[in-house]
Amino acid sequence: MKPKFRLGLVGAGLITRDSHLTAALTSPLVEVAAIVDPAVDRAAQLARDYGITPQIASRVEDVLSSIDGAIIATPNHTHCAIALTCLAHNVPVLVEKPLAATHEEGLAIVQAAKRSGQVVAVGYSTRFRDEIPLLKNLLEEGFFGSVRRFAHQFGTPGGWAPLSAYNLNRETAGGGVLVVTGTHFLDRMLFFWGYPDEVSLEDDSLGGPEANCRAKFVYARPQGRIEGIVRYSKTVRLPGGTVVETDRGYVLLGDADGAGIVFREHSRPGIEQVIRPTGPSPYSKESSVFQRQIEDFVRAVREKQRPLVDAVDGTESLRLLEQLYAHRRPADTNWYRQDDGVGAR
Repeated sequence: MKPKFRLGLVGAGLITRDSHLTAALTSPLVEVAAIVDPAVDRAAQLARDYGITPQIASRVEDVLSSIDGAIIATPNHTHCAIALTCLAHNVPVLVEKPLAATHEEGLAIVQAAKRSGQVVAVGYSTRFRDEIPLLKNLLEEGFFGSVRRFAHQFGTPGGWAPLSAYNLNRETAGGGVLVVTGTHFLDRMLFFWGYPDEVSLEDDSLGGPEANCRAKFVYARPQGRIEGIVRYSKTVRLPGGTVVETDRGYVLLGDADGAGIVFREHSRPGIEQVIRPTGPSPYSKESSVFQRQIEDFVRAVREKQRPLVDAVDGTESLRLLEQLYAHRRPADTNWYRQDDGVGAR
């Protein structure tokens, strides 16, 4: 039996407390060997709260010799420096999304991973939902017909509130609600359809991080044009979900883990099909997407294989974010329009 993977948690904030630590403690593959945070009292309290006795340190350099890999869950602008330090010491990393604060930093991490030969995974946890690879395969097969449009939205008043409040500063977060909330779908969009040919963005930023935004995408494909829109808010509740319109009907996917894929055909408006895989899942039903992500990282390190979401994927997301912000324009005062078709089906 293999010894447990000695995992270091870098950052003792809410995402570590609520997601990464609980997932790591649930996994039979992992031992939490270290918790690192400049606020060492916070790290020590977190360990006490969960009844564990990992090494507590203020700097990642102090634990590199005693861990097999690290999860970096710190403010976005610190991801790159911490990842480069770990990789320079041949320690693989799982970096909470986004991979870094800029595309240039993402490329630096990709190059460091190549030099060291170590795994870099990126924390786009929603890719570990059973429905996501299934939906991708069905879309590629033309199961639902030819895609014409897609839309995604999500909004919660106040949004995510990390302990460090890094998301209130554009330089530390890399952006606003599009980065903090929207990049999970942008990652899935890139996974489904690749990189778009045209992008545009409207947001309410006045120099700081935006609270509301609406982005549009165009894919100019030989088989037909695909248009997409996304909408995110930290001031308005927007029920989360994805709608894909095809020439045959509408494909619906909720944001909750375990939500089935629903198909409503134009020709049968009174009937909807719920589509789920019938074969065994590669994941246990009880495991969270964060546990699946950690175990995928551990297997990638041990078997020297590509993780499900790697540094190249994370860098493409950063490239898309920078292109969107480069094409931004101020949103009109009535940013929340009812005529976009987002979530209206």
